[in-house]
Amino acid sequence: MKDEYTDETFLSRWLNNDLTNEELISFQKTKEYKEYQKIIEATQNFEAPIFNKQAVLEKINSKTTDKKVRKLIPNWMYAAAASIALLISTVYYLTGTSKTFTTSFGEQMALVLPDGSEVLLNSKSTLSYKKSDWFDGNRTLELQGEGYFKVKKGSKFTVESNNGNVSVLGTQFNVKTNPSYFEVLCYEGKVAVENKEERAILTKGLSFRKIENKASEKGTFLQTKPNWLDGESSFNNTPLKYVLNEVEKQYNVTISKSSIDLTTLYTGTFTNKNLHLALETICTPLSIDFTVTNNKVVLSKK
Repeated sequence: MKDEYTDETFLSRWLNNDLTNEELISFQKTKEYKEYQKIIEATQNFEAPIFNKQAVLEKINSKTTDKKVRKLIPNWMYAAAASIALLISTVYYLTGTSKTFTTSFGEQMALVLPDGSEVLLNSKSTLSYKKSDWFDGNRTLELQGEGYFKVKKGSKFTVESNNGNVSVLGTQFNVKTNPSYFEVLCYEGKVAVENKEERAILTKGLSFRKIENKASEKGTFLQTKPNWLDGESSFNNTPLKYVLNEVEKQYNVTISKSSIDLTTLYTGTFTNKNLHLALETICTPLSIDFTVTNNKVVLSKK
């Protein structure tokens, strides 16, 4: 028997779903793994987070076959039984609550989800999920803002938002969801987009967008990944209102927009690394003047 399989740190990592694939495969081949599984099945009869160690041990001792008392597990496992049960209780507390991740102005964040899927959050975005639900194959999370997802194949994976839901089994896609703006781009595989009015299936190179109360739009694109991953923000026939909102999120500035037409459509890309250059890129083609004072931008028509 390998000592690592009776070490509490190793057991905690296993119960918390933090083992590498190689460690898990190796562990599943051992007799210790099978014995631990029996203990866990026994503890499932209790109501978490309350745990009664004596009851577990009595339940193990009470197992009989052909009227002959038989040890269900070797002696060393009795101590391990208590350790596992206590770890289960601890993991219950740690994973029962929601995990929430938030990015600030101009910030990006890379996350690895419990199943190994990856998420890259754009600036001023929030992602949350219940880690405990994922142990049962319920891969559901909530997004406000923008995120790029690389989903491991497995059970249904759903991104929920106020504007609609995106469901996949294993693919790469980008979701942008803010008040009155909802956009999904599929970079690989297939995704299902659903809101209160409709349902759409997207494959590689297809997009779905709904702005305010207007009819949804379906389109195509050629990029292999979102431009914001490389420090740029891109828009295609998008009302200027949402373009300027993105500038505010990337640069932590407030833009005075009262003297310009925010319904003007903008197509183009601006850098997320230089405010003046970004404003030049947006304003010059639209004949808009701008001034920057500290963290405030004032726009006006030429």
